[in-house]
Amino acid sequence: MGKSHSAVRTRAYGVKKWLSQNGVKVDWGKIQMSISQMSMVEDRAPTKDDLKKLLNRASSSRDRAVIFVASSSMLRVGTLLSLRVGDVNFDYPDVASITVERKKGRKFASRSMNAGKYFVTFITPEDRSALKEYLAERENAGENVKPDSPLICDSYHKGDFTSITGFGKVWLRLLARAGLGEKSQSWSKLHFHTLRKFFRSNCIGVDASFRERWMGHKGLYLDASYFKAEENLHLAKYRKVVPYLTIFAVPTEEKRLRNQMLVDLAKIQGFEEDRIRKLEEILARAKDTDEAITEFRRLEDEGANSNGSGKHLIAKGEPELLRRLDQGYNLVKSMSEDRFPLQKP
Repeated sequence: MGKSHSAVRTRAYGVKKWLSQNGVKVDWGKIQMSISQMSMVEDRAPTKDDLKKLLNRASSSRDRAVIFVASSSMLRVGTLLSLRVGDVNFDYPDVASITVERKKGRKFASRSMNAGKYFVTFITPEDRSALKEYLAERENAGENVKPDSPLICDSYHKGDFTSITGFGKVWLRLLARAGLGEKSQSWSKLHFHTLRKFFRSNCIGVDASFRERWMGHKGLYLDASYFKAEENLHLAKYRKVVPYLTIFAVPTEEKRLRNQMLVDLAKIQGFEEDRIRKLEEILARAKDTDEAITEFRRLEDEGANSNGSGKHLIAKGEPELLRRLDQGYNLVKSMSEDRFPLQKP
């Protein structure tokens, strides 16, 4: 009594294995096994206030970096702690990307090796700064941080990986210091995995397919060319959710990132240069983001409703796409299943 169904099934498997090894025959068909998927543990997604408490009470830049990165990248603790510095790309002007290759100990959406060799996720500018600060601290402490060095190392800067068990103890102490140690059964309601719930609940306004790829659930890429072909689109989509994932929001930075996201989307959707310049001017003087987004959508509709006399337009649906291709337009890049930016040669 009081045990989850998964725990009961695990123990039942052990009992069956022990009986089989000792030659004891049991008619398992007469025994009703637990088949329910109901969980006995109650948890919840942490709020931004919860994360602020945890970050303010973290005793090291390493612990802060782990919380920041996990909350905006959706990486599982085992995957995050197994990464190396070279897995992070800091070359973007604002965010950073993390490449997760399929390796032993890392949980992928499918166990089939044909499901994909890696996936790519991102972290916010806030988290990028925290991670770079942590790496700089390690350098200043005398560690020779190289691309193959652990991204998250031991607390003594010896260049060793941190174990899941070791950081699990750190997490429990941190919850206690922040006054967030409430438990359900033997689990904390804010166990580390709930940071994935924070990401999912704050991934607002983005197609589920992109969100699931960043989470490593599906759409895993077979090789680098698949991601490179869509990199700018992924960046634009992720920048859209940056304000929702940012824990310590800075209004001016939020506006800048949203504006950059709109400009990137305009380029992806085939806006002409004069329309992009017009959009940038509007964004610079817009009172707020909502006004800027409204204007962006108006400009987008102008392109979508073009009569074909211009150099660029957006075809809606495959029938119009085929018709425009017959008229001499070239496909720029597929935006979605029913929107296709076109350009005249």
